[in-house]
Amino acid sequence: MSETNRGKEQIIIDRKFKYNFSKLKKNNTKIYRCTEYKTLNKCKSFIILNDNKEVLNYESSHNHPGNEINASKSLIKHKIKDEIKKSLIPTDIKTKLIFDKISQEIGYICPEYKTIKTQITRYKNKQLFPNVKTFDEVHNESEYY
Repeated sequence: MSETNRGKEQIIIDRKFKYNFSKLKKNNTKIYRCTEYKTLNKCKSFIILNDNKEVLNYESSHNHPGNEINASKSLIKHKIKDEIKKSLIPTDIKTKLIFDKISQEIGYICPEYKTIKTQITRYKNKQLFPNVKTFDEVHNESEYY
């Protein structure tokens, strides 16, 4: 289980197919659709999980090739974000070191660090002031001036 850039749940299957959370049914089953569902491919693949995250239905008839680099990029970003969440001081985290460690752990095609650096930096900065929603809430002057 991973998550999208916007924080929604994501499942990665066979290290190359990504499924994003689509909807929650009344009986608490969750439907995940292939990320190519809303593209030109109109992929019909989906996964249905119960509330214990057990697979109830899995339709894997993809009409497109999988993308290992995109899947590994999502997985790495998710793991780095988890490390940032766990940290008391997000600015002290050396994301490149975490990236290198995770890349070795997963042991398959990995993106270059520079392809995720901006997104990780943006996420790290959001963790510094999580309750500030607008620029009006940021003080213009310090109390020490």
